[in-house]
Amino acid sequence: MRSFAVVAAMLLALPAHATLDISHKPTRNMDCSTPGECIATDADAVMNTDQLAALLADGDMRVVTNGVIFQDMVIASPFSWAGSHALTLESNDALFVRNAVTVQGTANLTLAVAGGPIFQNKGALRFWDTASRLTIDGQKYRLVGSIAELAAAVAARPRAFLALARDYDAAQDGQYTRDPVLTTFAGTFDGLGNRIRNLSIWNMQDNNVGLFQATKGRAAIRNLGLVDVNVLAENSFVNFAGALVGYNGGTIENCSVDGGTVRTDFRGTLGGLAGLNYGRIYRAWTNVSVEGAQNAEVGGLIGNTHGHVENVYALGRVIAGDQSDVGGLVGYSFGHVRLAYATGHVSGGQNARVGGLMGTSQLPLHHTYWDVETSGTSFGVGGANVDGATGMTTAELQAGLPRGFDPFVWTQDAAINGGLPYLLGNPPR
Repeated sequence: MRSFAVVAAMLLALPAHATLDISHKPTRNMDCSTPGECIATDADAVMNTDQLAALLADGDMRVVTNGVIFQDMVIASPFSWAGSHALTLESNDALFVRNAVTVQGTANLTLAVAGGPIFQNKGALRFWDTASRLTIDGQKYRLVGSIAELAAAVAARPRAFLALARDYDAAQDGQYTRDPVLTTFAGTFDGLGNRIRNLSIWNMQDNNVGLFQATKGRAAIRNLGLVDVNVLAENSFVNFAGALVGYNGGTIENCSVDGGTVRTDFRGTLGGLAGLNYGRIYRAWTNVSVEGAQNAEVGGLIGNTHGHVENVYALGRVIAGDQSDVGGLVGYSFGHVRLAYATGHVSGGQNARVGGLMGTSQLPLHHTYWDVETSGTSFGVGGANVDGATGMTTAELQAGLPRGFDPFVWTQDAAINGGLPYLLGNPPR
């Protein structure tokens, strides 16, 4: 099976073509004559959501794209059903989830599409009952409805396939004094376009601090947003801290952290998303304040990376003390970083290496950019300018996609993200 990252990138790069829309528009070019099945009969087809809900009230349903041509399936309007009958959405090309699908009863949802769905706009899958069943690209997922359920599921089976059933407000959990997910994760966790709000961690014990303490090997975390985080890593010996993961050895894709702070009062390696990265981070972004002490490695997205980082950006302020590596995107990099930008204000203490993109970079950069106005520095990497790192004004970043940015991955809108580039498959909300 091809990796989700590879398949999603291929699908996003395809030109516009035939589409089956699931929307509020009247049904057209659909054959629903066979009980339990509706199949597209033309390149331009629509399945009305009210009609689909009515059909599901009577039995299981399978909605299928045209078998003669490659055809995307697009969930363009909100859709829900309350019964126990199963729904299968089958696409021979891509499945774009651009609005919410809500399973209000206890039912099965199967998404038969190579690589899984691509979440855009307000797209999400939501389940009222975690006893419902979810299958994506032939793989069965266990649904979890809270951080406690997630932690218990990972502890029981570190290699499990898990999915977040719906948005979750962690304010009800109070402040965590240990990492919520302490077991090193080696499975797959799909946020399904949902978000966790108000995660608060004040950890004085663990070396790796975040929602997930650590990931390894084939671990994957995707399609998850964190909103308004408060992460304080206070181990006086060593800290690797990020809102999502302290140490990442797996793959993070289509994830974001929007609002809040990641901080330590001691020496540490801190990032808005991940502290220490030896894995892969794709199509991710952060807008969070990252605050370190002396001898720190701090970055708006990642504190220290030795892995692959691509199609990412960071908007938040980054600050640390003396002798630190401070970067708007990454504090210290010995990895491959490309197709990225940062706009956050960066500052450091005496003899700190401060850059709009990175404090220190040991390898060449490729198509990376920083805002010379909002960052407060004319240097991209630790007081120097290196190949592949380009400074731009805010107006220049707003005027069009920077050189190298793929318009099938990135886009711009004056009303979204302050007019700055954002990711089509992981937009701000």
